[in-house]
Amino acid sequence: MGAATRRALAGALALAAAMGIGRFAYTALLPGVQHGLGFDDAVGGAIASANLVGYLAGVLWARRLAGSARRGAALRLGLAATAVLTAAVTAVGSEAGWAAVRFGSGVASGLVFVLASAAALEVAPGHLPRPGVLYGGVGVGIALAAVVAALAPPAGGWRVPWWVLGGAAAALAVPGWRDLSGPLAHDSGSGGAVAGSGGAVAAGRGRAPVGFGRLATAYFLEGLGYIVSGTFAVAAVRRTPGLEALAPWTWALAGLAAAPSALLWASLGRRIGVRSALVTAHLVQAAGMALPSLSSAAWAALAGAALFGGTFIGITTLTVAAAREVRPRALGRAVGTLTAIYGVGQIVGPLAAGAVAQHLGDPRPAVLAAAAAVALGAVVLVVPSRSRVAPVPDQGR
Repeated sequence: MGAATRRALAGALALAAAMGIGRFAYTALLPGVQHGLGFDDAVGGAIASANLVGYLAGVLWARRLAGSARRGAALRLGLAATAVLTAAVTAVGSEAGWAAVRFGSGVASGLVFVLASAAALEVAPGHLPRPGVLYGGVGVGIALAAVVAALAPPAGGWRVPWWVLGGAAAALAVPGWRDLSGPLAHDSGSGGAVAGSGGAVAAGRGRAPVGFGRLATAYFLEGLGYIVSGTFAVAAVRRTPGLEALAPWTWALAGLAAAPSALLWASLGRRIGVRSALVTAHLVQAAGMALPSLSSAAWAALAGAALFGGTFIGITTLTVAAAREVRPRALGRAVGTLTAIYGVGQIVGPLAAGAVAQHLGDPRPAVLAAAAAVALGAVVLVVPSRSRVAPVPDQGR
């Protein structure tokens, strides 16, 4: 196995732990937590937002450390904290306690996402990085968390899956702890880790690029919208009569669909252009989010999960590629700005959706509104920018 592939696999496992489990296991396990602790939808949304505030803080902290000698220690801290906090949340019973622990877990996820990505994509000259392999780890972690939730024995209570996933996060962290915590060959720069997710997409020669303002608006709407399904998708399916047992398996399907999505959407971006691929991804995701709320059939829940899971990583991949087209000489700052805007959307989304779901007694209207926000992002992207952008030189292809 080559060094680039080995580092990509180590990074993928680290992201499976920190993102698939540390961040997104909450989606699969939220119904059990609500049943066990009596949290309503508003509380569930607020706790999700606390995690996302922590994630944004972790990303910003990691960007400052990405090229420093403390990078390795910070990565190990994030990996260890992910495992410990995943299991430790079972000792907390109050709403404030849950928000605090999930905030800390979010900080750990942000640290690992940026630092593990930077280290995994930093390969020797002459070797190609493997962003598709790396970011596929998020989907694998999501699927693992969902399977654990589905197979957890009812007699064990809501805490057992969290203990199991804490142990799984520790095991998944070992390769990254060993192989990715050394010094980087050079500074990846602010946003460099996130930029790696779009590295497989060409500049889209001969196609009009997206203006940065429109790109940022669409990415905000994506962050605002997708995270509502990323928080309440399983809970919504579980409240559909006849589909209760299917709910965690829909989230497993979403994870499996997410695993190859970066490669697939990057390929489509090369074929039809980044703008067209982004518009397509937004519309596909909006349809996937809306389906389970529009139909109570099992096929709608499964198809919606597959469409949602198959797009949210791809949209990030394509957004970074679009940023490369319009800001090739300031990509780090551009991606940093986009990440912050996306993060704000993610924080607002669960808060608003939780409040709406609690008021109506049903999360599905909030999910439909979130799907509309994602679709609106496609509309924003469709309108060509009036500003002319100079042709971008081929980025080493």
